[in-house]
Amino acid sequence: MKFKVSGKFKALVRTILVLVPLLSIALSFVTLPLEVAVPVSIALTALSFLLNRFVFTYVVFHVMPMPSEGMHTHVLGSSWITEDPATMEGLGFVIIYKYKDVAKEAFNMLKSWNYGRVIDASENITFRAVREGGGKYSIFLYPGNRLKSLQESETRAKELYGSDSHINIRVAKVYEQFCFDYSTDELKKKCIEAIPYLSELLLKVGYVENGEIQLYSKRGFRLKNFTLRDRVDPMLGEIERSIKWGNPAKKLPEINQALVKRVNQRLKENT
Repeated sequence: MKFKVSGKFKALVRTILVLVPLLSIALSFVTLPLEVAVPVSIALTALSFLLNRFVFTYVVFHVMPMPSEGMHTHVLGSSWITEDPATMEGLGFVIIYKYKDVAKEAFNMLKSWNYGRVIDASENITFRAVREGGGKYSIFLYPGNRLKSLQESETRAKELYGSDSHINIRVAKVYEQFCFDYSTDELKKKCIEAIPYLSELLLKVGYVENGEIQLYSKRGFRLKNFTLRDRVDPMLGEIERSIKWGNPAKKLPEINQALVKRVNQRLKENT
C-alpha cells in the first residue's frame, strides 16, 4: 500500500527518514526500562516503514500554445471557401485577420497544435460547430488533448521529481469562438450544414490587403475530426456547453467594422 503526499512535504519526510536511524542509534547507547524501550522501538520501526511507503504527488500545469494579443485585437471574422458550391468539395473555413503578421502568428499557433503537420488525423486541432437555433451558429476552435505532449510533460516531471513520484497533469486550454447569424444567408448556411457529410475540412488563415482577403498559406490544415451538433445535444463538449452564442456585430471596434464592410463589398462585386 502506498500513501500519496504532496511533494511540498518531500524535504520534511526525507529529513525524518535520516533522523529516525540516528535516533535509533542514539537510543542504543541509553539504557531504558523495558516497558519504555519496546514501545519506542516499535514506534521508530513503524515510522520508518510508513515513511518509505509515501509517494509524493506533484501538480504540473501543461499550457497549450496560446493566441497572441494581436490575434484577439485584430481578428476581423471568418469566411467559407469551396471549390464547388453545389457539392461543397474542398470546403474550408478561413479565419481572417487585419494584418499579415498577425495571420502568420495564427498559422504558427495552429501548426504547433498539430506538431508541425498539415494533416490532422488525431484531432490535435478541435473544430466544433454548434446549431444555436434560428439560423444562428457557433464555431469553437481549440487544441485537442495532444496526448503526445502530455506524455512528454509527465516524463520530464518524473525526471525532475523522481520516477516514483505521482504526477497530476492539469491542462490549460484556450478557445476561439466564432458566432454567426446565417438566417438570411443560404450559401453560408449550406456551407456549415455540409460539415457532417465531409471526410475532410480545410482550416486556413487569411488577412486583408487592399480591401481583399489573401490567404497566408494555400496549404492550410486538413482536419479529419470535426462535428456539427445542436445546442441541446448531450454529446456537446464541456467548452461548447459552457459558452453561449454572442452577437458577432458587437465584438469588433468601429474601425474594424468599417474594414469588414469594405471587404464584404469587394466580395459582392467579385461574385
